[in-house]
Amino acid sequence: MLEKIYITHGYTAHSQKHWFPWLKVRLENQKIFTHIFDMPNSTEPDPQQWLEFHQQHIPQLDQHCYFIGHSLGCIATLRFLQQAKTQIGGIILVSGFVEKLPNLPELDDFNKTPLDFTALIQQIPKRVVIASEDDDVVNVQFTRNLAKNLQADYIEVSDYRHFLDRQGVTELPLVYEEIMKMVK
Repeated sequence: MLEKIYITHGYTAHSQKHWFPWLKVRLENQKIFTHIFDMPNSTEPDPQQWLEFHQQHIPQLDQHCYFIGHSLGCIATLRFLQQAKTQIGGIILVSGFVEKLPNLPELDDFNKTPLDFTALIQQIPKRVVIASEDDDVVNVQFTRNLAKNLQADYIEVSDYRHFLDRQGVTELPLVYEEIMKMVK
C-alpha cells in the first residue's frame, strides 16, 4: 500500500456522510490506504483549526499522496498543500470554490488570502475538478473558476446538485474512476 488518499469533507459534514464511506471501501478493496478526516467544528469551521488538523494528521507528504476534497474541504486542502510546499501525486476537488460565497458568508474566513495557484500547479501534477451544473450550494461558476485557476481537468455533470447524501448521492463512481487513473 504505497499510495495514500486523504479525503476532506465540507461544511457541516463528517466522514460518514455523502459518498465518502462508499469511496473508501472501493479504494481499500484496491489495497489503497484511504483516510477520511473528521474535521474539527464542521458546523462552525475555522480555517486555522482546519489547517492545523491537516498538519497534525498527515505524517508526511510525497508523490504517493493524493487528496480528494468536497466543497469547503477543497479550499482547506489547497491551503494545507500550499503551506506544505511539497509535491504530491494529485488532487480531485468536487464542488470546490476559492471565492467568497454570497449564500455562505460564514465561510468567508477561508478566502481572506488568495492562493498561489502557480505554486500549487507546480506541486500537484494531476488535478481534476468536478462540478454539477445544477449545484444548489456552490454556484457552478465558482467551481469552473477554481478549475481554470488550477489549470485542472474539468468535468461537469448534471443532476448531482451538491453531491450530498440528502440529494441521493451516496456513491460517486466518477471520483473513483478519476482517482484510479491517477494512482495507476
